[in-house]
Amino acid sequence: MVDMEQAKLNLVKEKEDRRAEPGFVEMLVQEIKGRRVVLYGPSWAGKTTLVLHLAPHLGKVLFIDTDRNYPVEETAKKLRADLIYRQARSFYQAFYFMRGTQADTVIVDSLSGLIGSLIEEEGAGSPRIALLSAQLQDQLIRLCKNFNTSIIVTHVGADFRRGGERVRINQSLLRYIDVLLKVDSDSEGKRHVYVQKREVVESPSFTVAKA
Repeated sequence: MVDMEQAKLNLVKEKEDRRAEPGFVEMLVQEIKGRRVVLYGPSWAGKTTLVLHLAPHLGKVLFIDTDRNYPVEETAKKLRADLIYRQARSFYQAFYFMRGTQADTVIVDSLSGLIGSLIEEEGAGSPRIALLSAQLQDQLIRLCKNFNTSIIVTHVGADFRRGGERVRINQSLLRYIDVLLKVDSDSEGKRHVYVQKREVVESPSFTVAKA
């Protein structure tokens, strides 16, 4: 997991919006279309609901479900999304679907589910976990190049050392991301989406991200 404040990715906060506002989904589509996106937030914050509302605007969508706790196909049908639904229980299954499916957009929901499956396979105390997880996450983001738009959903957890929260994602993956979306709710239960975009600067990391 990576503390976003420590990642030093030249990201700037750009917008804060409520999904209920008229035209919000269309505005958000313009921010993410053609880019590599990470969407994160606490459990049950509405991350899957949000990506399914974006899906009808992103062409043919390959949806890789690793959590299997939401009626994705039923919801996508109601929203009239052109969606190819696949369930993956490992990184390798996700790679298989990404290599073998022609689509405009890929949504992986969620990276946390893939990492959890890896830990179950290798054993929580395995010394290979950290390195193998980093390698597989790197391969995942590279396969995202096969799609016009990619959205990787992940969760946050408590940061017991610094306090606050940490995003469950490897820093090597963040180097290639163009947009971060954070879904959260306030004390009144109203949900918000925060948009962060990589600054347009001349640097090797930004060149790699746009390749």
